[in-house]
Amino acid sequence: MDKVIKKKKWTLGKIVLYTSLLAVVGLLSAWFINNSGVKKYRVEKDRVTVATVTKGNFKEFIPVTGNVLPIKTVFLDAVEGGQVKEIYVEDGEIVKKGQKLIKLSNASLQLSYMNLETQLLEQINDLQNTQIVMEQNGLNLEEQLVNVDYQITDLQRRINRNKPLLEENLVSKEEFEQMKDELSYNIKRRSVIQRKISQDQQLSQQQKGQIGSSLDLMKRNLGVIDQSLDNLIVKSPIAGQLSSLKVELGESVNRGENLGQIDVLDNYKVRARVDEHYVARIYTGQQGEFTFAGTTYPLTIQKIYPEISNGTFEVDMFFPAKAPEGIKRGQSLQIKLSLSDESQALLIPRGGFYQETGGAWIYVLDANSNIARKQAISIGRQNPKNYEVTEGLREGDRVITSSYDTYGEVDELILSE
Repeated sequence: MDKVIKKKKWTLGKIVLYTSLLAVVGLLSAWFINNSGVKKYRVEKDRVTVATVTKGNFKEFIPVTGNVLPIKTVFLDAVEGGQVKEIYVEDGEIVKKGQKLIKLSNASLQLSYMNLETQLLEQINDLQNTQIVMEQNGLNLEEQLVNVDYQITDLQRRINRNKPLLEENLVSKEEFEQMKDELSYNIKRRSVIQRKISQDQQLSQQQKGQIGSSLDLMKRNLGVIDQSLDNLIVKSPIAGQLSSLKVELGESVNRGENLGQIDVLDNYKVRARVDEHYVARIYTGQQGEFTFAGTTYPLTIQKIYPEISNGTFEVDMFFPAKAPEGIKRGQSLQIKLSLSDESQALLIPRGGFYQETGGAWIYVLDANSNIARKQAISIGRQNPKNYEVTEGLREGDRVITSSYDTYGEVDELILSE
């Protein structure tokens, strides 16, 4: 019997025909897209990040890393050089103000002290002898003045007594004239002695002043050396914890060499490094915060170091109140340093698009299609989470925030499943 042969629904001819038609349509679509004046690019939805423009509180801050330090540190430097003879304390020990820490020995300094002390004693003796001689000279002159006064008084009395006798020729004229000459001589001699006494007193005052100055100078020099000897005993200038003790028994240390440090542990401060880009925006009193053991604590900048090293500068931040319990010296803290007060702003999350656009434009999704178009925008402030949008977007707009590094100069993105 003859069998009915059914016609095949998809013949080879039909397949070839439909494939050719699809290819032609694809080519025409591609030609239309490339020649329509708008550059487009097809991208899968799951390969981009879409965010919504929101309005909310914005605070500009930068993340910085700080290290916990004692509130105050005093360095121990050797005021005088010498050999370490004794060490009275251990590294890490709590010390009191004025407590002896290290004893140094300096034979040269001790010999200088002894020599100067000997010279001072000799000089004091010499000066005392000089004073004695000056006093004796003064006494001699006063004695001479007393004798002259006696002679003058005696001669005046004799002249007065012999004057009537001269008129009666009971006394020779020659003898009488001799008495008058002696009186005149003694009066002149008395004047000379008085001038010598006056000059001697002035000279004595000057010499006493010079002697006093010399003695004061020598005593000051002796006091300096005495203080230098006292400095061979290194004492704690403040109460605190001794750390970084760097000396050993028998070791020689030079003047000015650092021997260790003393830390005041009543409270702590945080020293942070800030990028030099923000140097004009950092000021004393500026606020920051950090999280420790689940609690946020404030910090305040109290000192700014002007030196810039490796693109950063340092600031000291203090706790407004007591430091948190459990915080340790040397601990690192992640700090949010505020650059502005909190205010309302349009916000978009940070993303890779900024590296390509510099914040000048962004792809905005059309509300009724799967097309994202390039849109010019303006970005103001930023923090590690968000950008502040000042122009070009509205609240509720949906934008692509992921990287644009493969899109080139594309005007529109077509998002596909």
